[in-house]
Amino acid sequence: MPPEAKIDLPKVEDELKKSISTNNKLLNKWLNHQKKTKGKFIRAQLALAAGELLDLPKNTVIKWAASCELMHAASLVHDDICDQDEKRRGDKTIWKKYGIPAAICTGDFLIIQAFNKILEIETGWHQTILLKSLSESVKKIIDGQVSDIKVNLKKISLKEYEKIAYEKTGPLLMTPLDGMFHCKELPEVEIKGLVNLMNIIGLVYQMINDLNNAKNDKTDLKLKHMNFINIINNEKSKNEQSDLNESIEQGKKMIIKKLSKIDHFIHQVPIILQPIFISITAQLKETL
Repeated sequence: MPPEAKIDLPKVEDELKKSISTNNKLLNKWLNHQKKTKGKFIRAQLALAAGELLDLPKNTVIKWAASCELMHAASLVHDDICDQDEKRRGDKTIWKKYGIPAAICTGDFLIIQAFNKILEIETGWHQTILLKSLSESVKKIIDGQVSDIKVNLKKISLKEYEKIAYEKTGPLLMTPLDGMFHCKELPEVEIKGLVNLMNIIGLVYQMINDLNNAKNDKTDLKLKHMNFINIINNEKSKNEQSDLNESIEQGKKMIIKKLSKIDHFIHQVPIILQPIFISITAQLKETL
């Protein structure tokens, strides 16, 4: 990620600490447990890099970065319930440790705090833009989760998988950039270029998660979750299905092919922002 992504990251972390602190002792306990699964702040870094390169006000950029991270954290808490995942980054998920009601309350609190963080932005018209961007993102995630729940895993095609996978993962990767693009009032053609890029990046991000799960945890395979490695296996004959390693290698080739498409769309966003997408692509390739 470009250096602009990390300059104000400590300030974003301070904002997050303030947002997940409450006088409710029980809720505080659940939130503290959620903090243990701290990630890499990819969404915050995307917002910071775009906001800095587009020369937007610091207050807008930092609050927005924190808002995106809070919404992402909420989506993970609720997603773990839907998928019945018992561990995240090596620790028990909230629903597994404290129960489903605790996880629902924790996720809901984080959603509210994500919207509250936008209300702390000093530039009023930025508030309006970013509230709209975050609201639309949440709706897309819900649509994706509903599609995931109702899908027939025995009959799903790779094309259907791609649509659902992006809907579940893409919006919250797209949103940090989308908000900054709209605050800068960039032309619609450049916003469309962003959409094209993030369609690929969001899908690849989910595919890499699936690939790593199939290689390591194998929880998707055991619980029969939507995972494109499972779909590759389902599309093979019965004699071929036993070779998981072969399906994983096929999956890697599919991801690399998807990543190559980024070169076709990167010129559609402003030159000053292209280092963000070059960096993301390099990081994704390193994980394979």
